[in-house]
Amino acid sequence: MRLLPPVSFSRAALLGLVCAGLAACTTGPELASLTRAVRPLQVTTVAEGPVTPLPLPPETLTAYHKAVREMVVWYDALPPERKVAECERLGIQVVIDPCAEKGVHRFTPSDEFRTGLLDQYHTRPGVGVPVVAWRPNDGTGRLDNHRPPEGLSAPYTAVVLPAGEGRWTLRFVNPVEHSTLEIGGKAVTVAANYSAPIAQLVEKAKPLARSGFGGMLSPTKSKRREKLYLMEPYDPKKIPLLMVHGLQSTPVAFINLTNDLQSDPMVRRRYQIWHYHYPTGTPVLLNAANFRQVLSSTLKEIDPQGDDFATNHLVVIGHSMGGILTHTLVSEPGYKLWDAVINVRPDKVKMPPESLAQLKGVFLFHRDPRVKRVVFISVPHRGSTWADNFVGDLGQTLFRPDRKVTDVFGHLVEVQREVVHPFVVGLYDEGKFSSIRTLSASSPSLQMLATLPPEVPFHSIIGQKGAGPLDLGSDGIVTYKSSHLDGAESELVVRSGHNSFRKQEAVAEIKRILYEHLRKSGS
Repeated sequence: MRLLPPVSFSRAALLGLVCAGLAACTTGPELASLTRAVRPLQVTTVAEGPVTPLPLPPETLTAYHKAVREMVVWYDALPPERKVAECERLGIQVVIDPCAEKGVHRFTPSDEFRTGLLDQYHTRPGVGVPVVAWRPNDGTGRLDNHRPPEGLSAPYTAVVLPAGEGRWTLRFVNPVEHSTLEIGGKAVTVAANYSAPIAQLVEKAKPLARSGFGGMLSPTKSKRREKLYLMEPYDPKKIPLLMVHGLQSTPVAFINLTNDLQSDPMVRRRYQIWHYHYPTGTPVLLNAANFRQVLSSTLKEIDPQGDDFATNHLVVIGHSMGGILTHTLVSEPGYKLWDAVINVRPDKVKMPPESLAQLKGVFLFHRDPRVKRVVFISVPHRGSTWADNFVGDLGQTLFRPDRKVTDVFGHLVEVQREVVHPFVVGLYDEGKFSSIRTLSASSPSLQMLATLPPEVPFHSIIGQKGAGPLDLGSDGIVTYKSSHLDGAESELVVRSGHNSFRKQEAVAEIKRILYEHLRKSGS
């Protein structure tokens, strides 16, 4: 399939192409009624001006769009092996504009996705029928194993254009690259719905969204393990914006933020959004160790030589517990975390070599120099009171531990109980060695991590539910005192509960930070 140049067509031709499109899609009385509905096109005049968003009266444009929509539905429903022959028989040429998402071949009108799936829909009025172009994630593309298994999609806009000699073109326009077409010698705006592909993903990802609670209570039974997902095809020249969700959550929590950021032309052009998914019930620092390992192995897979701009210039957003995982990416703990939990050095620890290596990976690590900036959102740096109250008790009652965790720390507690901090010993003895309890303000490792300054520029966004002094504030889960870190380049407090990133003030602040990063890094 090839890309056509901009095409001009007359009002009479427009009537003809609609009728031809309808003839391809419909028969009988319905065709007759729809044909009558588009007759006003014969007498329509195009408005004056260099660019006209809507060159036709609304009722006329509605009839045209209905005809185009029916042609899209007809074309998408054709069996793949019949598409070429049927289109040739009816004199229809199908052209799909190129886009970064290769191989898309299914087309679903955007209006098929419920409007309530997202907080906002970012659209552009104009000519054409917005559609979601998609393909199943069948593993045939490079890095498909790091793409959403729900499917891969992109925004397109369907128009029908004359191709001469009684033939017609059903063109799927890339609205990101083409904002206008020519009609009657005038440039008209191409309609767009940039949010529809994300709405489709939300619809398909409902099982994932529901899995957050189970991933907290029984991490070993989670169907999806730790993985980094690319929301668009990898681009070696664009900055990865990696989002890390919190406790009892999944990447779906960030879907509105993803939608709002991708609607910004500069963000869309200079950044590529990635998500990290993990079952959240595992103790915090072990989750952090897994995160660092998955990130490193994924970057190695994406860029084996390690010399791409993208893989060396990450910006990370961490929400809630995800912010603690993020903190370990940009800190140099030395032996501080180890000493906070274990009072002898590794050479004095009595454990099998493989268990000792895992233990050292949890506490002894270096910051990742590929991460250049981080944003902390509602992060319990110093713990959350919910980890110790009745809510935490309830969650802990339902928790089922990870044997890999109990095997490592259990061996140490059983053999050298005296060298392990009493807080950790207590969690093990009571069967409470989980993320819930390790988010306690009594956790020695969490308190120590909070003292380690991030070694890259960082920002804080903090929720506060009610009015009053900041020092007494809370988002209902995490207090201001726990979320605040000295040394931040900026700190924004928004009137919000724990999911402060869903507030428009927070979205605007994140965009500001991303713009600032481009300016300061010279990217």
